[in-house]
Amino acid sequence: MMTQLRAAALALSLLVVTQSASAQSALTSTVEVERSTPAADGKPPITSYSPSDVVVPGDRLRFTLTFRNDGAEPATGVAIKNPIQDGLIFDGTPDLAGFDVSTDQGASFAPLATLTVPVEGADRRAATNADVTNVRWVWSDAIAPGQTRTVTFFAKVK
Repeated sequence: MMTQLRAAALALSLLVVTQSASAQSALTSTVEVERSTPAADGKPPITSYSPSDVVVPGDRLRFTLTFRNDGAEPATGVAIKNPIQDGLIFDGTPDLAGFDVSTDQGASFAPLATLTVPVEGADRRAATNADVTNVRWVWSDAIAPGQTRTVTFFAKVK
């Protein structure tokens, strides 16, 4: 029997950290399920994304996070963090600027290729997507009043 997860519940754990004088900001998120439709004439499948109330193991989800500066001053030191919920495996991001991951519940962040994880009774091993517990984007430049930044990451349902 396959376990079903509610897609809407997977997007509720967002955290924004900003160190600017303007604390007025908004963060929105969407979760969509990836679907592939066979294409005619041997062409690659057509990929589309749509909201879904229910996801099942094997589904690939696209998380889109949008930060908007609603303040009167530029927002600086903005970081967007998002935990990878239980039941999901991180599956990449196209947005690599300022991006890093955590394998220790958000205690520390670094590029995935530089991380290792402990193995009981053995030497540490290189971290993989399955070890990622949190994702984060940190922007060194200011986000002007009224401006937005959007990032996307993918996860697969276990």
